[in-house]
Amino acid sequence: MLLDDIIDILSDSKGSLTDALLKTKVLLFQIGKKDLITWVSNELTGYPDGGEVPPYRIVGGEVRGHIVSIAWQQTNYKLPINHLKAETRKNITEHKITMSIQSIEEAVKSFRAKGGGLRRNLPTEFGGLFKKVFHAGVDVNAAWCDINMVEVENILSEVRSRLLDFALELREALGENVPVKELPKKAEEVHADKIFNQTIYNQGGTVIVGSSNIQVNNQQGDIEGLLKEVAKLGFQQEEIEELRLAVIEDNNKNETPTVSDGETGQWYMKALKKVGKGALDVSIDAFTSIMVKVLDHYAKGG
Repeated sequence: MLLDDIIDILSDSKGSLTDALLKTKVLLFQIGKKDLITWVSNELTGYPDGGEVPPYRIVGGEVRGHIVSIAWQQTNYKLPINHLKAETRKNITEHKITMSIQSIEEAVKSFRAKGGGLRRNLPTEFGGLFKKVFHAGVDVNAAWCDINMVEVENILSEVRSRLLDFALELREALGENVPVKELPKKAEEVHADKIFNQTIYNQGGTVIVGSSNIQVNNQQGDIEGLLKEVAKLGFQQEEIEELRLAVIEDNNKNETPTVSDGETGQWYMKALKKVGKGALDVSIDAFTSIMVKVLDHYAKGG
């Protein structure tokens, strides 16, 4: 069954999101819900420039620039922004990521391997906004925003978790061995469109929890602090110990523990299924955001 294939792909931390989305597009046609494919198509091909994007595709960034004086220059200087109006600060530090899922996956992979990440160049005239806080004779030749790649990576986790939640909920509602020709009728009976809206768009009772609203307190290299934060979500001690072993194994392989790769990624996908079935009192969005943050704090510090 196509739905089972989608679940298998999403349950594998190395499974291709693009493949899962393509199969979901076919599935929506099979169940007679092609009116729901807009989200899938946008994630596959990218969102229109200048248009709206889901909240999880709005990420932050750090403003930097090339500043010079007659005696010196700084080529990658963190520019001050507190003197700017709130709306201006928001416009230059918040970014809508419109890229396709495949492009995001490639950008994250490149960032992990080489560093660098994504950058948004600011118009030349923006230099004047920053120049006023420097001493006389200091010019801002160029300004840009280094986009937060942790939040960009979180886009992949959000899409994977929402899609997996939809697939799991629909699989449970449809039951076993439904012939393809009967799928449209059965999908109508179980209100597949409602399941889609609840899991993908968080409509109908699920609260959106953005990553910026989540607070965690673990520190760099502190595995006990990491486990303590995750344990607050209601996982059993056995599951917490499995996470400990996963993080340690990734460390022993000189790999950074993340929700996307390695043993830690596999633990996350297993836990995600449990969260998606409502076994814990936490939404998928909240769980994903917390895991991304605690692992980032563990790797880099809070």
